[in-house]
Amino acid sequence: MSRMRSAGRWAVVAGLGLALAGAVAGVAQAAPRAATTSVERPTLVSPGLCNSYPQLDTLVVKRIDAFPQNHIRFSFPAVITVSNPSLVQKAAKAVCALPVMPSKPMSCPADLGITYRLSFYTAAQPFPRVVVSATGCEGVTGLLLNRWVSRTPAFWSKLGKTMGLKNASWATFRGSGGVG
Repeated sequence: MSRMRSAGRWAVVAGLGLALAGAVAGVAQAAPRAATTSVERPTLVSPGLCNSYPQLDTLVVKRIDAFPQNHIRFSFPAVITVSNPSLVQKAAKAVCALPVMPSKPMSCPADLGITYRLSFYTAAQPFPRVVVSATGCEGVTGLLLNRWVSRTPAFWSKLGKTMGLKNASWATFRGSGGVG
């Protein structure tokens, strides 16, 4: 490839980066500001899930099947609410202990669209939803950094115990039958 064509591609990439930075700055300026006191201090944002274990008292686990036409079967209900604070706190610790998702390209098994939405609550507030994929790369979103379950199979049994499931494993959460 000639230097001229290579330089042109870098100019396009740099231009896109600047355009994106400008768009982000525009959104940030247009966003509503936090309420301030008379001394112009912004209001405090609540701490994240991983810094709030002792306050957690409720967990709602909701299974989402993006492809119901695959006819995957499960041995437990699609929504389970856990109201034992000790169990809820253990589940949050298990989520927060997962390793950070690798940033490099990787090969993953088929993603059958089975995810679990974990909604943690305290008496005062809900936390942002954590979404755990049971198929594909088994990614976890909703925390400051995306996490990864694939190399931590004990996570599934910990989540299962929290939900009152006996002998739960990845296979329990992945489901059985269907396509794949």
